[in-house]
Amino acid sequence: MTQLRVQTNRLRKGMTIKNNVYSRSGVIIVPENTPVTKDIVSLLARHFIDYVIVEYETEIPTPPIPEVPAPKIDEKKFEGFRQSFEVAEASLSQNLMEIASNNSEVDVPALLDMLTNIVENSETDINLCDMLLRMKRSDEDLYTHSINVALFSQILAKWMNFEQDEIEIVMIASLLHDIGILRCTKDELKNFHFKDDLKGGHFSKHVIAGYNLIKEKALDNRIKQAVLTHHERLDGKGFPLRISHANINRYSRCIAIADIYDTLTMKEPGVEAMSPFDVLKYLEVNGHHKLDSQMLMIFISRIANNFIQHNVRLNTGETAQIILINKFNVSRPLVQVGASFLDLATRNDLSIKELLD
Repeated sequence: MTQLRVQTNRLRKGMTIKNNVYSRSGVIIVPENTPVTKDIVSLLARHFIDYVIVEYETEIPTPPIPEVPAPKIDEKKFEGFRQSFEVAEASLSQNLMEIASNNSEVDVPALLDMLTNIVENSETDINLCDMLLRMKRSDEDLYTHSINVALFSQILAKWMNFEQDEIEIVMIASLLHDIGILRCTKDELKNFHFKDDLKGGHFSKHVIAGYNLIKEKALDNRIKQAVLTHHERLDGKGFPLRISHANINRYSRCIAIADIYDTLTMKEPGVEAMSPFDVLKYLEVNGHHKLDSQMLMIFISRIANNFIQHNVRLNTGETAQIILINKFNVSRPLVQVGASFLDLATRNDLSIKELLD
């Protein structure tokens, strides 16, 4: 039997709540060893219980069949992807600088064509995610980050069944979401890291600066709203406006998840990148009340499944291959080391430190 700390909204039939669960007044509302049911989940939600310790059956008798084929990136296809990405970086750099320096209009068709050229060099969403992962072997700048966020956002928008015009809104807003950084002075940018940008503080002013750059442009208002609110959080603890829930549109919610994921996996000078699995764990633990929960669950599960058959380095230094994603604990999959299969959900002494391919 495996024990896990699970978010209440992710409880499923077949789990058993291991320990007594107490209300805020100290009364036991769910006794230990209670099977999970819909009524139990509703009871926990009414008492604002976010996490419980559960137990569930896990079996690893033989190597399981992978959920997706082993990822294979055609080298010619990747070279086309890399070249189109570099062209996009140059094009985006010129377009954003023209907007920030000369008050030029946003060339929406050109930006959409630029992203379409990148996407066309990938065969599937999984293949696109693989290629973006492979591109992360070098340091990133504003333009690389903006394109990454646009591509991850459009993937998530597709997974959420957005209409095509809504996907395009997400893509354009993503490309513009950090344009305000171009209004920062050289002194302000000396020690700038995108990871600092997530925390707000001194760098939070770039959001207002970015909005001011585009607020009079011939753009859909939903794009302008998304640029202004991409750092807002559902619990009202984002910035710069500290708005919450209904005041944050679905495009901004989509961009927020992609922005966090790309930023935390980003390689920056002097700042260590987190492994994608550490980032997924971070999103699981910290994103529940801050980000759109439905979007977040879909993003985490789909991104995690993308890593099946990838090679990783464990904290022991050993090389392992990801075999199966644990749907109750996606950041701790089943891996194979040599002839042995290790369930990281039951091995707290082991963790994934780095993706190798």
